[in-house]
Amino acid sequence: MDDFNVLIIGSGPAGLFAAIWLERLGIDRIAIFDRTQYSAGGLLNDGKLNFDYRVGIDLDELQIDKKEAQDLMHEVKQVFIKFSRCQQVTFIENNEKIDAWRKIAGEHNVEFIAPEQWHYGTDNGRQFVDYLRNQLSHTTFFLGTEVISIERENERFCFVCRKDQKKGKYFGKTVLSSPGRSGAYWFRDTSRKIGVNNNFGPIDVGIRVELSRKSYDPITDVVYDPKFIFHTKRHGDRVRTFCTNPGGRVRIENYDNFKLINGDALFDRKTENTNFALINTVSLTQPFSDTTEFGRMIARQFFLLGGGRPIVQRIGDFREGKRSSQSTFNSKTRHFDRCRATYNAVPGDITLGLPARIVDNLWESLKTLDKIVPGILHPSTLLYAPEIKFFDTHFPTDRHLETNIEGIFVAGDGTGKSRGIVGAAVSGIIAATGIAGKYF
Repeated sequence: MDDFNVLIIGSGPAGLFAAIWLERLGIDRIAIFDRTQYSAGGLLNDGKLNFDYRVGIDLDELQIDKKEAQDLMHEVKQVFIKFSRCQQVTFIENNEKIDAWRKIAGEHNVEFIAPEQWHYGTDNGRQFVDYLRNQLSHTTFFLGTEVISIERENERFCFVCRKDQKKGKYFGKTVLSSPGRSGAYWFRDTSRKIGVNNNFGPIDVGIRVELSRKSYDPITDVVYDPKFIFHTKRHGDRVRTFCTNPGGRVRIENYDNFKLINGDALFDRKTENTNFALINTVSLTQPFSDTTEFGRMIARQFFLLGGGRPIVQRIGDFREGKRSSQSTFNSKTRHFDRCRATYNAVPGDITLGLPARIVDNLWESLKTLDKIVPGILHPSTLLYAPEIKFFDTHFPTDRHLETNIEGIFVAGDGTGKSRGIVGAAVSGIIAATGIAGKYF
C-alpha cells in the first residue's frame, strides 16, 4: 500500500505543471499515473506554444481575468523556454505586418489573432517531456500504469491500478484528474460513479487543409500559427483555423474504431507544404445533447467510407461537386501536382461524411480566407477529413477547479478546462494552488 498527498491522473502539461507548482508550494509525496510511458497528447504533437489569453483558455471557465491569465502564462513560459530546442517563432512587439494582416482580415469581418508563439517540434517531444519531468524531485511516476477505478477508503481516495496484469492500490488525500482528450471519457464515466458532476460541452468538427507552402508563406512568415475566426453569414456559426504547421505534414490519430486527421511539424526537417485545421464548433441541445456520440458517428462514417482510412479531396474536385479519384489525383493537366499529399489518405468525397451545415460553413470560410490570403483555393489544395477535436466533457468547478466532490480537482483539455499545451499548464497551476491552499 502506498500513501500520497496528491494523486494525479495524466502526465501531460496539466498534470506536470500541477506537480511542479505543488512542489514549489512545499507539497511532497505526489504521484502521477499514466497508462502510457509518454502521454499521447500535445506535448508529443508538434509542440506549438501560444502565449495569449485569447488562445487555449476560457476566462469565464477558469474564473480569472486577463491580467491573471497573462501572469500565469508568463510563469509557464519561463519554464518552457529554458528547454534549449524551444524557439520563438512569432514576435508581436512593434510588428507592423501583424497590424496589416489584422486590418485585411477585419475588412472581411474576420477576427485575426496573432499570439506570441514558440515551437519545439514533434521530433523533440520526448526530450521536452523528459525536461519537464526532471523539474520534479518529490513526485513519483507510475508510468504504464492504468487507473481502473477511483474509490474512497477510510476518508482517503484510493486508486485501483493495473500494470503488467498486476493490480495495486494507491491512496491519497486529494486527487487531480488531467486525463487529456484520450482519457476524457474514461474519467467521465468513472467520476460519475463517485458522484462528480459533469455534462456535455461543444466539439469542433471539420477538415485539415494542406496546400503548397508558398501559398501560405506570406502569412506564416509573419505569424507561425495564425488564428482566423469566422462567423458564417448563412448559419451564424463559429469556424476557426487551428494548429497551422508551416513546412509540416498531415498525420493520423488512432482510436479504437476510427481514425482522425491531425498535423504536425518537425523542428529539423520541413516539407514543401503547410497544413492547418478548419473546424466548426458544434453544440447540441435536447433531445440529443451527446456531442461525444455525435462526433464519433461522423468519425465512424468516414472510417467506413475510407475503408479504415481518412478521406482526402482536391479543392478542384470539391468545387465541381466531384469525388477525387486515384487515377486523377496527381493530374498535371488539372494542376493537381502543385501540392503533393504528405499523408496517404483515400481519395473521395468529404461531403458524404460531414453534415451539410458544416460543409456550408467550411466552404464559406475557405472562400473568405482566400480573399485574405489569395491562393488558398488553388485546385491542388487538399481537404482531409475528419478532423475532430473532442473537448466535450465539461466539469463544473469552483475558482480553484475543485469539483462538487471535495478533494477532487480537474485540469486540462480532457475536462473542458483548456485547449492546448499552454492553457492546460495554466489550469494545472490553478488546481495546484487550490489544492495547496485548502488541504495543506
